[in-house]
Amino acid sequence: MITLTGVFRLPTLLLVAAFFVAVTPPGATAGTKPAAPRPRPRRTNERTGRLIPALAELVKAHRRGDQSALGRLADKLGPARLAEAIAGADGHVAEAALAAAQLAHGGVSLVGPIAVELGAADPARAAAAAAALGALLDGATPSAIEDWDVPPDVVARACAGLRILAWKSDATPAVRLAALDAALEAAPLCGPAGDLAPLAHDAAPAIRRAAVLVSAVGTSRETILRDAIADPDRGVRAAAVAADCRVEGRMGAGGKETPPSAQSIGAARALATAPTTPAEDAVEMLDCLAAAGTPADRALLDGLRRGPPSALRDRAVELGDLAPHGKAE
Repeated sequence: MITLTGVFRLPTLLLVAAFFVAVTPPGATAGTKPAAPRPRPRRTNERTGRLIPALAELVKAHRRGDQSALGRLADKLGPARLAEAIAGADGHVAEAALAAAQLAHGGVSLVGPIAVELGAADPARAAAAAAALGALLDGATPSAIEDWDVPPDVVARACAGLRILAWKSDATPAVRLAALDAALEAAPLCGPAGDLAPLAHDAAPAIRRAAVLVSAVGTSRETILRDAIADPDRGVRAAAVAADCRVEGRMGAGGKETPPSAQSIGAARALATAPTTPAEDAVEMLDCLAAAGTPADRALLDGLRRGPPSALRDRAVELGDLAPHGKAE
């Protein structure tokens, strides 16, 4: 016998059953959780057959400064995948890949793609590209270019790109310095960095200082140093005085030492112990005092030898006691 209550309950039960059928995913039954999405398969290196690490791991190793991990990841990714990352839209990934390329087996094969990044709008990316080229073209492995069949015109374009970027006045000083450092590092394969005289009169003090440091061993040494010693920027002046005082730079072709200029000696006396003088410059200035050898210069050097541990004291000790004629014994 069907009661009225049962009649009214039947449609309700049918509606509830229909609802559960609608919300239950395919392949699942009522009362069970839907299956988790299947992870995407990792790519493998066609050459080695090993899994290719995610680019996020490369960025993480770069941020940590972990060179060992960066090198391992670079070899797992391979040159082709690194080239994709270098040219990709993600700047963080590109910078990490540029750093990894310097450590990768066959990284020199990426000189072409890396040189393209010298024109990047992002200063950090352009500087990273310059640093990578400097490391890859330093000539440490002379046969690498031939071993990896890097065309000579690709190398020539990379070298030219470094010079252009270093001399580019509208680029940031940090990028230009990175390019200049790279051009000097790559000199074994790229040749001389070029005429430094324009850089010695650049609007950016950091560029003028770099030009002084580089020209200290070049043919334009005397002209650039003479002008730089009178530079309005203290850092440029200090670099010029230090370069003129450095005894190695004053050695002639026949091994004969030429004396520093009176201008440099006077500046060294005022700057060598000044707290604002960069330590690396002050150390070189002591060579001027040793060359002059006046009683006041000797007293200053003696005081440094008896002073607290410092780079200045170490250099004063190296110079030793001064002979009567002003030369170090």
